[in-house]
Amino acid sequence: MIDSLFPQWEGVYERWSQAVAGLVRNQSAVFDAQYAAGIALLDAATGRAAATQPTLQTLEECALERTRQGLPPPRQVYDAPYRTRIDWSRFPEWARPIDPEVFEGTGHEG
Repeated sequence: MIDSLFPQWEGVYERWSQAVAGLVRNQSAVFDAQYAAGIALLDAATGRAAATQPTLQTLEECALERTRQGLPPPRQVYDAPYRTRIDWSRFPEWARPIDPEVFEGTGHEG
């Protein structure tokens, strides 16, 4: 009934509900990010993160299988502990890092 009294306010309720839903969704995303960071911090402090690291052989086999299927290898193969120890000649050209030695000896390690 209020729409018939004020026709210029016809879409206000829909826009208002979209704005409130967006606000709640963004607050939820911030909360999720803080939660994930807290869990990662606790895992690192208790040593659980190190225990869940894959072995080099398992990681390399998984990466090779994924590249055979045309998928990108797992992100961990490009991390500093594994990047220099993986035999990149077994991978297709598109999956190899541009230059693994670029970051050696610098403060940036992936």
